[in-house]
Amino acid sequence: MNERFTLAVKTAKKSGDFLKEWFGRGEILSQSAYDVKLKQDVESEKIVLGAIESKFPEDGYIAEEKGEKKGASGCVWIIDPLDGTVNYYRGIPHCCVSIACIKDNVGFGVVYDFFRDEMFTGKTGEGAFLNDKAITVSKNRELKDMVLSYGLMKGKEEIGEGLMILGKVADKVKKIRTMGSAALDICYVAAGRTDLFLEVGLYIWDIAAGKIIVESAGGVYKEDKNDHRKIFIVSNGFMDMERLCQKP
Repeated sequence: MNERFTLAVKTAKKSGDFLKEWFGRGEILSQSAYDVKLKQDVESEKIVLGAIESKFPEDGYIAEEKGEKKGASGCVWIIDPLDGTVNYYRGIPHCCVSIACIKDNVGFGVVYDFFRDEMFTGKTGEGAFLNDKAITVSKNRELKDMVLSYGLMKGKEEIGEGLMILGKVADKVKKIRTMGSAALDICYVAAGRTDLFLEVGLYIWDIAAGKIIVESAGGVYKEDKNDHRKIFIVSNGFMDMERLCQKP
């Protein structure tokens, strides 16, 4: 997987440079009540997929914009070409490129914050890094000392579920942050900047790279269900968040 990892880092940087160049000039292709798709989403994904298909044409992928391709190699890439699209469109410099590659439950994650030039990486069993410096989750053990990052996913049901969960934990943590990029939220837990992350109803491309990174940093990633909707829970491993997230 080393060649693929090198390609992912290089391509995330190239895609990030493109997105940074076009920041403030987002071109809407479509939008819904809770989201927007930009031309820059599509063009960023073309950069990533073009590099993968040129070097590893037998690999499969799951990409947010183009969809799924089956491959013969057993390697599957999972790509979010611009996580935090609404932030990007509204001029908020907090978003990233997210790339994961997995084969037989072993893989790597790359998340590139192109505004801060922060490259989060992780490989199964090999640790997690920020710009090549090792990172680990925080050591906070009590909710009263923890900072929670929190996302409200699209859709009325998901928002309602998310607000119910937030109501159960809001007065128990030190602070709450809502930043608008699930991939970066997970990486912030990995780096010890925050202690917890919660969101309802994410997609695989939102979390695939971050999951590998946070687990490689010593954190815990879990998925739970309330009324058939997935709750994504990321923590430093010192708190049983599943119990707190359950309905009464």
